[in-house]
Amino acid sequence: MKETSPSAAESKDYVNLERLTFLIDGVFAITLTLLVLELRPPEAEPSELGKSLLAMLPRLSGYLIAFYTIANHWLVHQRTFRHITHEDTLMLWLTMVGLLFITLMPATTALVGRYPGEKLAVACFSANSFLQALMNWIFWAYVLKGQKRFAGQSDPRMLAITTRVWLFIAAGWLASIALSFVSVPVAYVSWVLFPNLVGIWGNRRRQLIAPAR
Repeated sequence: MKETSPSAAESKDYVNLERLTFLIDGVFAITLTLLVLELRPPEAEPSELGKSLLAMLPRLSGYLIAFYTIANHWLVHQRTFRHITHEDTLMLWLTMVGLLFITLMPATTALVGRYPGEKLAVACFSANSFLQALMNWIFWAYVLKGQKRFAGQSDPRMLAITTRVWLFIAAGWLASIALSFVSVPVAYVSWVLFPNLVGIWGNRRRQLIAPAR
């Protein structure tokens, strides 16, 4: 009978954190690049170029908001993922599902760019962002639950703040779905305003804890 070494048994569900990080960075980089494909130069006569460029403003606005949203997700991910020291298969799949909704961003951004005043188009972008934020909350709730196993070197209070931040951001995106059907401009404002306010709150909470560590 062939014996199974202890190291092989222990690494059965092992996921290399460095390779996972490379994959995540690659997905974010490709997604950010795909966003710009919707900003194709207008096909117009030289005399109509000014009007055509003005007509592109809604797409440009959608592009800037989506770029900021995705870039902010990446920045937050880089800051918070450093807490993770161990992982398992479930954590990997939670990460992959989160990336699924990141890769959908160019599609929902294009939808908003083509139909900037349509409530359903705006709601689709909000729903996409809500699902992505929801997966982040589920991920960090799972990490917090298994803190000693997954992030043993981190203060559980810090992890709890990160978990609440994503819960509040997810709630804000959920509210923006409803706002899309009430007022499209208000929904646009909520996309930028609410996540940043929650982020500021989270940073201040972390600063209060950090000196006491």
